[in-house]
Amino acid sequence: MDKKTRYWVRRILFLVMVVLIGYALYQAVTQDSKSGLQEGEPAPNFTLTTLDGKTVQLSDYRGKAVLLNFWGTWCEPCRTEMPALQNAYEQYKDQGFEVLAVNIAETDVAVSSFVEQYQLKFPVLLDRNREVTELYGIVPIPSSFFIDQDGKIRKIVEGPLNLDQLRIHILPILPKE
Repeated sequence: MDKKTRYWVRRILFLVMVVLIGYALYQAVTQDSKSGLQEGEPAPNFTLTTLDGKTVQLSDYRGKAVLLNFWGTWCEPCRTEMPALQNAYEQYKDQGFEVLAVNIAETDVAVSSFVEQYQLKFPVLLDRNREVTELYGIVPIPSSFFIDQDGKIRKIVEGPLNLDQLRIHILPILPKE
């Protein structure tokens, strides 16, 4: 190899190393900037309105098992999991289970149409300004938080859930009689 070729090979390798170090630093910084909600911590309280204009706080559901689900009408995985959420709600609501579906910054018309299409019976909350979405550090949707009767986060799941997965996470958080 001549001197000119070695010169360029060294420069390219140096550039690749700088890019990799920069990427690693970027990853470390962005990971630390997330909300940092962890399983076992208290779920942060919030206040949102429902489609019919009622004001709801998470603390209103203390004493119940709560599935807090963040979603959007345009999200295909969200559409896939909605029937399972409705089914789980119907199956466990009499045992102290509640679903709170938080829609992220969409119009009332879009959300109403979606709720009607999927015949959703659980509360649908509107996070118009993304304040709760940011409070919970939501990046991918759907994202689900399983909250026990004491208001503690017991499980955090990013991505769609089917009915069997829902059961696995719901049963341990149901209030004990």
